[in-house]
Amino acid sequence: MSRKLLALLLLAAVTVAEDTAPAETGAEKKQDHVYVADLRVRLDGTEDPFPAMPAFLPERLNYHAFLRHVERLAADPSCDAVVLKLGNYGVGWARLLEVRDSLKKLKRSGKKVFVYKESFDTADLVLASVADRISVPESGSVFLPGLAMESWYMKDMLAKLRIRFDVIHIGEYKTAGESMVRDSMSPELKESLDPILDELYQSMVKAIAEGRGMTEDAVKKAIDQGILSAKQAQAAGLVDRVEYEDQFKDGMNAFFPGKKLKKWKDPEAENRPKIDPNNPMAVFQMVFSMLAPQAERLPEGPKVAVIYCSGAIVSGKSQYDWFGNIAAMGSETIVDAIDSARENDEVKAIVLRINSPGGSGLASDMIWRAVERARDAGKPVVACMGDVAASGGYYIAMNSDKIVAEPQTITGSIGVVGMIPNVDDLYPWIGINPERMTRGKRAAALLTSKGLSDDDKTVLKNYMQDFYGDFVAKVAAGRGKAPAEIEPIARGRIWTGRDALKLGLVDRLGGLDDSIALAKELAKVEGELGKDVHVLEMPRRGGPFESLEDLFGARIGIDEVLLKRFPELRRMLAHLQVMQVVAKDRVCVINPELTGLLDAVR
Repeated sequence: MSRKLLALLLLAAVTVAEDTAPAETGAEKKQDHVYVADLRVRLDGTEDPFPAMPAFLPERLNYHAFLRHVERLAADPSCDAVVLKLGNYGVGWARLLEVRDSLKKLKRSGKKVFVYKESFDTADLVLASVADRISVPESGSVFLPGLAMESWYMKDMLAKLRIRFDVIHIGEYKTAGESMVRDSMSPELKESLDPILDELYQSMVKAIAEGRGMTEDAVKKAIDQGILSAKQAQAAGLVDRVEYEDQFKDGMNAFFPGKKLKKWKDPEAENRPKIDPNNPMAVFQMVFSMLAPQAERLPEGPKVAVIYCSGAIVSGKSQYDWFGNIAAMGSETIVDAIDSARENDEVKAIVLRINSPGGSGLASDMIWRAVERARDAGKPVVACMGDVAASGGYYIAMNSDKIVAEPQTITGSIGVVGMIPNVDDLYPWIGINPERMTRGKRAAALLTSKGLSDDDKTVLKNYMQDFYGDFVAKVAAGRGKAPAEIEPIARGRIWTGRDALKLGLVDRLGGLDDSIALAKELAKVEGELGKDVHVLEMPRRGGPFESLEDLFGARIGIDEVLLKRFPELRRMLAHLQVMQVVAKDRVCVINPELTGLLDAVR
């Protein structure tokens, strides 16, 4: 087959079938119809950007894109009502309540909101409480047990296995690792956790009471019952109707007398290219979409960069699991993203979206320095804390121009901890006899077959004390305070976002949207977000072969080989890039990351 013929065949693959029928607008709606949208609430992982998926795969939304989708629904006059499809939530309490706030916009815009679910748990009910009608089938239930946290203390078990841990911490509230060396919770940890549980519990009660028009005492009474049948939940005021799904759908008509319900179509989804299974050439587009998924092309003009900082902090590149979920936040990846935003003339401000319990102090300091360089270059930086921004998560935020947190964000933990296992009693018990040859006084200090001596502990503690002093000093400089003002509220203690605001560790309460708007304000950029000013999400992940490279640490290079061997493919991909309409809502994957000491929503 000649190259020219191959090129023609490839170009023919572009002619995929598309639904060209224009979506009905609010002005074009039939007078006897109302339009109902299904809104699937699936927040099951990290917020990080993911490569745009090939056109033939279902579109997925990351956290920010979901918020934008709700915003578009609220503003679209062609949509009259919304049915919430409640599902998995891989987010903590702070982000869950931010999602709830976004759903309240639907109500304020005049849309009717409906929820049907076979059973509800706490998170379901908190989100559903914004609805005009909540329905559950006769055999369904509402599981509302309240909040609980449990930590396993393993000192006695480890002793039976002849295993010990040397845990050194700077700050009496830096309690990470205490479960290895204690048989019960320390008073300091209890002191830290009590106000956090209070904040989460009160926010849960308040949200349900406000949404359902109940008193807080009535909600607490239902919580104390724990699990309620459908009829009990209705009697308590937690749900409106006990009915099956077909009855629920029929019941929606009561809100729109004389109208027929019709499914609302998302104009943006309608504009996405589609694959025609009857077109034999469509397979080429499927292959090329997989080889070179196209990222969203933002219009030229001013931008706010949102850099996602998710997961435990490590040196090197960010790490992902087999499903594309963040396994660890790599300092090299985040520093590169901050530097790219700093060097991009169109980026006027930066938002660090942080969901991290901390990790490597060294890696955190590398990110801290990158933020410093961005500010020195005149780019305002806003740190936006999600569910947790503690220890290293707070470290990377502390020199931002402004720090924003949700009331329920777990933050602080300004301290240092080191934990070293010691199995010198285990080896003889199981018949192992370690033999050591060393050079240097401390060569064997970190061997697991030899515990730390008192002198080793002193050296390590002095090093950690120096790091802690630098940590406190940098917090003080970033917050415009003296170190003596920061040290009493440091010491490894965690705080809620609400308490952190009172203590001066954060500047204001709010979520991702608030932080983006604040960054735009600090940069003194004129124009409307989404129209004149756009959000650039970073760090951008590559295509499937780059993902394989990340997993295996070696370059696959198949895409490069193909493009070099067949120049027609390169031209074809360029043509596809022009022809393809890329949805504004970029595809991301989400991972259930660590959310601090608590994941209180059941």
